[in-house]
Amino acid sequence: MAFNGGSNEDEILINDDNDLPSILIHRNPAFNFLPLTNLLKNHFRLLDPHQSPDLPLHSFYSRHAHSVRALVIFGLCPVTEDTLRHLPSLKLVVGSSAGIDHVDLSACRFRGIAVTDAGKSFAEDVADFAVALLLDVLRQVSAADRYVRSGLWHSLGEYPLGSKIGGKRVGIVGLGRIGLEVAQRLSAFGCRVSYTSRKQKPSMLFPYFSNVCELATESDILIVCCSLTTETHHIVSKDVMKALGKKGVIINVGRGGLVDEQELVHFLTQGELGGAGLDVFENEPDVPKELYGLDNVVLSPHNAVTTQASIESLSLLVLENLKAFFSDKPLLSPFLRAHLRLFFRRKNNRVKATMAASTNDQHLPPILIHRTPSVSFPPLTNLLKNHFLLIDPHESPLPLHTFYSRHAHSVRALVILELAQVTEDTLRHLPSLELIVASSTGTDHVDLSTCRLRGIAVTNAGSAYTDDVADFTVALLFGILRRVSAADSYVRSGLWPTGGEYPLGSKIGGKRVGIVGLGKIGFEVAKRLSAFGCRISYTSRKEKQSKPFPYFSNVFDLASESDILVVCCTLTTETHHIISKDVMKALGKKGVIINVGRGDLVDEQELVHLLSEGELGGAGLDVFENEPDVPKELYNLDNVVLSPHCAVSTQGSIDSMIQIVLANLKAFFSDKPLLSPVS
Repeated sequence: MAFNGGSNEDEILINDDNDLPSILIHRNPAFNFLPLTNLLKNHFRLLDPHQSPDLPLHSFYSRHAHSVRALVIFGLCPVTEDTLRHLPSLKLVVGSSAGIDHVDLSACRFRGIAVTDAGKSFAEDVADFAVALLLDVLRQVSAADRYVRSGLWHSLGEYPLGSKIGGKRVGIVGLGRIGLEVAQRLSAFGCRVSYTSRKQKPSMLFPYFSNVCELATESDILIVCCSLTTETHHIVSKDVMKALGKKGVIINVGRGGLVDEQELVHFLTQGELGGAGLDVFENEPDVPKELYGLDNVVLSPHNAVTTQASIESLSLLVLENLKAFFSDKPLLSPFLRAHLRLFFRRKNNRVKATMAASTNDQHLPPILIHRTPSVSFPPLTNLLKNHFLLIDPHESPLPLHTFYSRHAHSVRALVILELAQVTEDTLRHLPSLELIVASSTGTDHVDLSTCRLRGIAVTNAGSAYTDDVADFTVALLFGILRRVSAADSYVRSGLWPTGGEYPLGSKIGGKRVGIVGLGKIGFEVAKRLSAFGCRISYTSRKEKQSKPFPYFSNVFDLASESDILVVCCTLTTETHHIISKDVMKALGKKGVIINVGRGDLVDEQELVHLLSEGELGGAGLDVFENEPDVPKELYNLDNVVLSPHCAVSTQGSIDSMIQIVLANLKAFFSDKPLLSPVS
């Protein structure tokens, strides 16, 4: 946990006013917590044994043994029975963490010493981070970022499919403050949440399991956020991992000791688990090196709690607990032991690449397959060949112009694979064409003006990609604000043991998010981010009266009132470079841009310049102006997350798109209304 405000011990000011109550600061020598220290010194006399280097520790304790009634723990410094024995007058231990497994609770109970924890200070940020880790593992955000930065997109092409989060069965181990916040957030993504705990919580609507193995058996994902106790040590055991299954995913934001790390490493390296997102480890800062080379694992240096907002909230809570204690008032966050369990598995299906020949049944309606030579899409063509005669110029030895001439008057419908260009010249060769079916949401690769002039109908993927693009948008935003991908790189490079605490991230709750284009995707983004406490506003071609969010008539005004811009509108002549230099300046130096629309929506040259010069806070980019070419200047920036245009790429969205393409073609040949016409 990154609490250090500095490493110079002379900066810590100890108040020597003897009229103030005495507080013992309990910490490791290398660990300072200046924000808390500077707050407490105005109210208490702070005693820090590490500020008395000439006085042995036992002598320091002996000197203050009978005056110290309260002790404040910085970080996870252990409070053992031996520690307590030296403090006979101690009545209160104030923890600065959510878990207190580093405190000898048995000895405290025996002595009648009250113990407090961080209460709700970290609940929202840890819940946010748990969701961030889950999104990263399922959608492979950090792995995709490495793929782009290493230059592999250009040489190897498309990145493998991720896994859809909507509909996943998420089991939460520990439905306490953090677990409940996780459940509420994942419900907004369409997940099916269940939980295990010491006892059922009647006020909760989520299904309850009495033990963790049963929960794992009925889950795709396990999220572990319970307290570490003797009973919960290795609660995620070998048997639990087996019950979760080969496609299961484990997210741990509790303590490393909750998971049998040796078995986890074995299961992951042997392909017996689908993935893991780990913020905690058994022997921190040592992380099993076997995990460094796995793309289905996201590693974080115990920084789920570390945002400036959570540190400030914690500092105030510690102060209020101490004030309450010395005023004989109830403590604000007395620790109550919790014993809960949770797990999670993900489905990570890959598209099977088995090329099938088109049918030769001449009684079927002909469909022209429009693609670039290097692109094929067997899942779609294998389905379509059962209903139509597929005509593919790249499957024919004929020259292209000869092929088109042969089929010019028989082809009434054309299916575009990916983003193959349909130009005016393409359309001129197809005089009988009446329908173009795109397999993408955007249709900026189609000459819509010529289509309108010719009366050619155009359809897109409709809502097939909506949920997955919205999910990926949130994942990119977390990648920037909570530094998930950068932290993963930090751990994999071995810097945690030598570099120490990782820098603070930024809290997502309360952020002002401006959405450029409140269509299907934009609205789903708004719904998800509302669950995290974001304040949503938007700009669009016209105001949407049915939507509850504030409307801005232009993007410049929206940027001026936003911390984050999410770009998900359609690319047209009017929206080209809609995110201009002026818009980025209006957003400000701490502003963040997320682009999941099209690369040309953002002035990429200006974006690179402002990011490189520190004039923008960060960017999450799934699309670029000249794909697969990505500006090399972005490769070394850790406030940027790069993705190879894979926001739509899950098996679930691909399956939905295929069904929409088929349904549009069937409707057309049956003279019925099209399902997803482009206006």
